[in-house]
Amino acid sequence: RGGYHDRRDREDRPKSKHILPGYEPWVLVRTRLRRRFVHNTETKESFWHIPQDVMPGVVEFEEWEKDQKEKAENARWAEEQLKEMREKSKATEVNEAADKEGRFGYDSDGSYEEVEVTDSEGEEREDDGGTGNDTQVQDAEAEQPADDGPVEFGEDDIAWQLAQMGEDYGLDPGEYGDAEEEEWAEGAEGLPLTNDDAANLFRDLLDDYRISPFTPWDKIIADETDASIINDDRYTVLPNMRARKEVFDIWVKDKAAQIKEERAAMEKQDPRIPYLAFLHSKATPKLYWPEFKRKYKREAELNDRKLGDKDREKLYRDHINRLKLPESTRKADLQTLMKSLPLKALNRETRLEALPQQLLSHLHYVSLPAGTRDPIIEDHIRKLPPPPEDGDLSDEQRIEEEQRRDERRRREKALAERERKVEEERRRAEKDGARARRDLREEERELQRAMAVYNRGLKSHL
Repeated sequence: RGGYHDRRDREDRPKSKHILPGYEPWVLVRTRLRRRFVHNTETKESFWHIPQDVMPGVVEFEEWEKDQKEKAENARWAEEQLKEMREKSKATEVNEAADKEGRFGYDSDGSYEEVEVTDSEGEEREDDGGTGNDTQVQDAEAEQPADDGPVEFGEDDIAWQLAQMGEDYGLDPGEYGDAEEEEWAEGAEGLPLTNDDAANLFRDLLDDYRISPFTPWDKIIADETDASIINDDRYTVLPNMRARKEVFDIWVKDKAAQIKEERAAMEKQDPRIPYLAFLHSKATPKLYWPEFKRKYKREAELNDRKLGDKDREKLYRDHINRLKLPESTRKADLQTLMKSLPLKALNRETRLEALPQQLLSHLHYVSLPAGTRDPIIEDHIRKLPPPPEDGDLSDEQRIEEEQRRDERRRREKALAERERKVEEERRRAEKDGARARRDLREEERELQRAMAVYNRGLKSHL
């Protein structure tokens, strides 16, 4: 039992090894029996079941490998087609040469000759007493102008044609031809996109989609909905998954530190915020205030001197009374509270991890479980307009904010320029492919016409 699998494992051996770019020291190994596993060259570990953090690299490599295979197959098919067409063309030339030889008459020793004679020529022959030994070959195809051979283009001709095509499609000079040979206008080839710009664009992407720094990376990239970040052009500004993960980790650390700092300043200013958060996680209608106080007497939230004992008791009792209300009533109270907040405090740019003090310090906020409360807040935030212009900023802060906006506009402009160039390259590749297919069809038609001429000559000979 199990002998077949044991024998198969003994017979199987590694066949090829492939490096996974961006996921070193992991490599993908394929076996003779067309199985695969990943191997860590540093720890010497191997896994048939590919780990989740390595799976994106395997997927990227297999997609790249598939593209390379398709390109090789297309090139091989094109080469076979050209070879076949050349053989057909060579056979047609041989047949035409043989056909032309058959059109010449034999000599006076009794051979056959094929002669086309017009009426006027016949009369001239009778008048002049001409003999039929003179061979005259009048082929309709031979009367056509002689082909001078293919026209050869030099580099200057090709450069001129490229320039004319570029002008027809409205392209800048730096987008076609060899930009190094001539001095183009500055900026004609697009704005440069540095590594720092690419990283900052990816950080802007995370900010714009309001990604929580506490959401795992695997969950973010597993999202396949239309609202996923992978559908945004900025997702591809970084070269591979490892680079995106590194920028994401740095962004998470910076964002978490910022949220923690802002929350600490807010809690220092209003001690009710940490206390209400503690009640939200620990308070229950089963405990009266003395029991609750005795049970959690060692917790920091119950020993904060900035909040009096009577205030803590009142907040606890009010919170327990609100928990006894219907959920629909508590939802309506939360929505009413959010509508009453000014746009400066709560707007479209507000993040769930950085809610305003007016909301965090209110009982309506902690009266609902997080699974019910957070979707209501997110839905309300999505419907809000952007924040108004902040007139409370100092001149220095206003200058810094304007510089950040200018930098972001510059990065987005560079990205748009890069996307435009990629689109132009894609359209150019499509046109080249269409032109190649059209040329193939034209050559096929020429071969068919040549074969038709040969068949007509063969029939006339027979």
